[in-house]
Amino acid sequence: MPYAVEITLAEPPSADGDDALPMYLLPETFDTVGDAKAAAEAHIAGLPRDPATVFFAITDQNGLTVTTSAKQAG
Repeated sequence: MPYAVEITLAEPPSADGDDALPMYLLPETFDTVGDAKAAAEAHIAGLPRDPATVFFAITDQNGLTVTTSAKQAG
């Protein structure tokens, strides 16, 4: 089953009122969740920003979220 990686850049709200978070998909899909997670972590590590401001979500071929990097409260 192919897995996709969605990257979200957490930015402060812009002055023009556009509060949407920048999001994009990595161009390739991955055979396993582990491969997708490793690719997401490598991609984030290569960005010129604090990794704590970048999140990822891994989705299956149906678009359902399998896992994310977001910390759960509680």
